[in-house]
Formats: sequence, C-alpha cells, structure tokens
Amino acid sequence: MSNKIIDAPLTPKKVQSVYDFLSSFYDYLTRYESLSKERGVDVADIRLGDKVFEAGFGTGQIVIASAVSVGMYGHVYGIDVSSKMLEKTRERVKKHELTKRVDLQLGDARKLPYTPGVFDVVFTSYLLDLIDTPEISCVLKEFKRVLKPGGRLVVVNMSKGDSRYSTMKLYEWLYSRCPSLFGGCRPVVIEPFLKALGFQYVKRECILAGHVIPSEIVWGDKPK
Repeated sequence: MSNKIIDAPLTPKKVQSVYDFLSSFYDYLTRYESLSKERGVDVADIRLGDKVFEAGFGTGQIVIASAVSVGMYGHVYGIDVSSKMLEKTRERVKKHELTKRVDLQLGDARKLPYTPGVFDVVFTSYLLDLIDTPEISCVLKEFKRVLKPGGRLVVVNMSKGDSRYSTMKLYEWLYSRCPSLFGGCRPVVIEPFLKALGFQYVKRECILAGHVIPSEIVWGDKPK
C-alpha cells in the first residue's frame, strides 16, 4: 500500500458550497459509510458524562448517538462548514429533545474555537479526506490541543485500503479531473500522522464500505 496522498484542490469555500448542495440528500448518498461510522463510534467508547467534540457532523446522526451516550451530565459539541448541514442537524437534535446536551456551530477544523484540554473524545468522519495534504497535520494538532490528557481521537475516512482490497487508482484518476464529483473526498492514510504527532496506542482498521470503497478507522490517545 502506498502512503502517498494526492492533493485536495477544493477550497474551504467550495467545500461549503458542495455540502450545502448535498445536504438535502446526503443521508441517502452516504448510506455506504454507515458500517465504518458505527465502528468508529464503537472504538470511541463514549461514556456517561463525557464531553465529546465532532468535526464535520454532517446531518447529525453521530451527534444524536453521542448525545444519548453522554447522558444528562455530558455534552456534545460540533462544528461544520455547511450552514445547511448545521440547520438540518439542529432540527434533528430538536426532534430528539437533546438541545440541552448539544452545542453546534459553523466552523473550520483548522482553527477550533475551544480552549485546550476540554474534550474526552474527538471524533471525525470523512473530513480529513477533504483537507489538503499539507493541512492534515494542522487539523490533527488542533484535535490534539482540545483533547484532555488521556482523551481519545477517532478518525474515519476514505482510504487506500490494504493488500486485500482493490486499488483506488481509478478513483484517484477520476478525482483528479473532477474532485467535487465525489464531494471532495479522496483516499488518505492517517495512521502515520497520528504517530508523528505523539498519539499513543495508535490503531488502524480497514472496512470495505458499501463492498466497494476502502475506508479506515484510525484512533489513538493523547498522552496523559
């Protein structure tokens, strides 16, 4: 498996525009991601009373699951670049009567509006595969900054897979010609970034999302 990651040319403004457009049918479009996201939530091990942060919450399915897991004494925070996604997720939170446990806002993962060391869990799915390669470390540093010592980071994203899966060369070829066609996502390999930033107990699992697209779940703990 090659760890070389192709560039992500979409600007943050373009990503916002793409996901505003996709918001009305995003859940249908991304049904194939459900298994990898569910596994990511499993390894996050969210507990009663936890403070959880999700970057790029989309339509809020994981926000709801997290808010249930933290209970009445925990809290869930989230940012997303898309105002339409924010609107849909707030509606979903209200429908589930969880507004007192959830705080959502527009934001960019490159600069988080939180003080250091406040979260027990930081979770993100299919976000880093939108971020241009030179900025991936910057985003992960922000995640590490806002984690409590001993807190866990869980990342789910499209990946290159491993030797058991078909290569993503055709996908990357199509992406290089029209990146917005796939919502801006391209295959990335995140495990080396977490190790380079000093996360402990880093692990990686691969899942063939929708029986076609390799995804990875990567997680590690901030040193105590």
